Amino acid sequence: MKTFLRLFAAAVIAGLLSLMLGPVLAIERLAIVSDKLAHAVAFFMIAVCLEILIWRSTRLLPCLLALVIGGLVELIQGAIGRDASWGDFLADFIGITVAFFVMARLKPLIDGTGRPGRQAARTRS
Repeated sequence: MKTFLRLFAAAVIAGLLSLMLGPVLAIERLAIVSDKLAHAVAFFMIAVCLEILIWRSTRLLPCLLALVIGGLVELIQGAIGRDASWGDFLADFIGITVAFFVMARLKPLIDGTGRPGRQAARTRS
């Protein structure tokens, strides 16, 4: 099960990066949600997926790695003719921050160390 979960997490990251670094698709132009919300959700997902892939680390390492990826995405987008913006990077940061706190609550359940709560969250941080 862990192998499947890790493969799925890697596929999600690869898919999101291909959407962010590939050509602008028609669906992006017609999107109902804002670009900033899309960035926040995408980087929430990337941070959670990195947490799954780098499971034995602290929660901070996957989040910092996701933030580095967000910065690199914006730099590459600027170099390939897409719109790079500080607003997108801020949205990335917000999504990553939410993932950091959500994973603090969920990790004890996934690890099997008990119910999420103050005691479990303190021992795994």
